[in-house]
Amino acid sequence: MRSILKKLTVAGLTVGISACGLFSSPGPENTAMHFVHGMAKGDIQKVDKLVYWGPEVQNPAQPYAMRLEEAKVNGYVMATYQRLQAEGGLKEAKIVKNQRTMIHGIEHATVIISLIPEKGSPRNTTLQLVRRDGKWFVSVD
Repeated sequence: MRSILKKLTVAGLTVGISACGLFSSPGPENTAMHFVHGMAKGDIQKVDKLVYWGPEVQNPAQPYAMRLEEAKVNGYVMATYQRLQAEGGLKEAKIVKNQRTMIHGIEHATVIISLIPEKGSPRNTTLQLVRRDGKWFVSVD
């Protein structure tokens, strides 16, 4: 009887811990959703933390490459924010497609999200993501 209780307790704890996300890593769709919600709020700092700035961008021989790429991303974020604000804000974001691929041993994903404003028509946005050091980032390279 005690061994059954122990097994049930261990099973319950395992399910509880898994539900908290300790045994699972978030997928690209989670990063993509955080990215679009950051855009919808105009939160450039949040969005910038979710971007992978590749080696081409961080090249010391091209010191302005990083600034240029940051400006492009920030411009995209602010344009999306302003458009959504003009349409009453973001009502909902839905994942339309989530496709993962391996390229040269590096995991990539394409996530298409439908941005549904309070007023106006939904629009899709396509994000390219890359997995680095066990975390998913929106790729700009």
